[in-house]
Amino acid sequence: MRLRFVNYIFFSVISFFLMTETIWASNSQDYFTQGCLASMSRQWQASIESFTKAIELNPENAAAYVQRATSFQMVDQLDEAIKDYESALRIKPDYYLALEYLANLYEQKNEPLKALDTYNRALPLVRDPKWRSIIVWKISEAKKKVGSKRAGDDPPAIRINR
Repeated sequence: MRLRFVNYIFFSVISFFLMTETIWASNSQDYFTQGCLASMSRQWQASIESFTKAIELNPENAAAYVQRATSFQMVDQLDEAIKDYESALRIKPDYYLALEYLANLYEQKNEPLKALDTYNRALPLVRDPKWRSIIVWKISEAKKKVGSKRAGDDPPAIRINR
C-alpha cells in the first residue's frame, strides 16, 4: 500500500511538470529526459514533442529517434515509427534495439519479408544465447509467413488429387 502511494506521488509530480510549460529543458539531453518521463507517465503526445525537440537540437541522437518511435507506436502512428527506427539505424546501423523493434513493427503491419530482412540484420548483434534463440525463432516464423504469403500471391492452379 505504501509503495502504491509513493508511486502515485511520484507520477503526480512528474505529471505536474509535464503539463506545465517546459521550463527546465535547455538542451537535447534535457528534452530526452523529459520525453522519457512523459513516456513513463503514458503521456505519449508530450513524449513525442519532447523527443522531437531533442532531435532538433541533436539530430545524431539515435536513442531519441527510437524513443520517439515507440511513442508513435503507442498512438498508432506506425509509419512515423518506421521512419524514426530507420533514422536511428542510419545514424547507428548496429543499434540492436532499433532493429528488433522495427522487425516487430513490420510483423505487426503484415510485412514479413521486411521483418525477415530486419531480423537477419539483428541476429549477428545478439550475444546472449537466450535472446539469440528468440531471434532465430522469429526468423523461422517470418520465413513461414513469407512462404505462405508468396504462395497466396500466386494465381490459383488446378490441382489434381490422386
